[in-house]
Amino acid sequence: MAWLDFVIGHFVPERLIVRFKEERNVAGLVRLLERGEPYIRHLAAGALGELEDPAALDALLAALAGPDGEGVRWRAAEGLARLGPPAVDGLSALTSSGDPDVRWKAIVALGDSGDPRAVPVLCACLADRDRFVRRRAVSALARFGPASLQTLLQALSDRDPLVREGAARALGQLGDPGAIDGLIEALNDPVESVRRAVAASLITLNPEG
Repeated sequence: MAWLDFVIGHFVPERLIVRFKEERNVAGLVRLLERGEPYIRHLAAGALGELEDPAALDALLAALAGPDGEGVRWRAAEGLARLGPPAVDGLSALTSSGDPDVRWKAIVALGDSGDPRAVPVLCACLADRDRFVRRRAVSALARFGPASLQTLLQALSDRDPLVREGAARALGQLGDPGAIDGLIEALNDPVESVRRAVAASLITLNPEG
C-alpha cells in the first residue's frame, strides 16, 4: 500500500475523503482513520459509517476503543451502529472496556443496532459501576421494544439491585402495558431505590391506576 501512503501525503485529506467515499475506497478511508489528524480521523470515520461496508468493522472498532479527539469515537460508534448485526460481537466486548466513555458509546451503538442479541448484553450493563453508563443502558434497552420485554422482566429478579433498578426504569421507558404485572410484584423489592424506580414506571405505564 505504498502508493496509498504517497497519495495521502500529496493531496488535501478532506478532498481525499470525498473522493474515497465516492469510489467506496474503504482501504483509503481506513488509512486516513488510522493515521490522520483528529479532524481527518473524524471525517474518515463518518465516511466509513455512511458506506456501511463490513470491511470497515475492525477499523471502526479500533477507533471507538482508541484515543478520542474531534468526536472520533462518536462517529465510529455511529458507523458501527449502521453496520448492525456484524458489529454486535465487537461492540459487546467494548462494553467491558476500562474507559466509561468507550462503554457508553458502545452501549448506544448496540441500542441503535437493532439486533436482539444485544439485549442480554445491555441488561448486564445495568450493573455498570458508572451511573451515566447505566442510564445509557436503560435507554438502549428501551429502543428494542417488545423484544426486550421478557429479558427486562426477568432482570427484576436479578441479584444486583442496580440491575433491578435499571430494568424497572427501562420497562417504564418501554411503554408496554405487559410489564405492569411484573412491576407490581417488584414493589416488594427489599431495596428502596428499586421500589422507587418500579413505582415511577408504574405511574408512567398506568397513570390512572
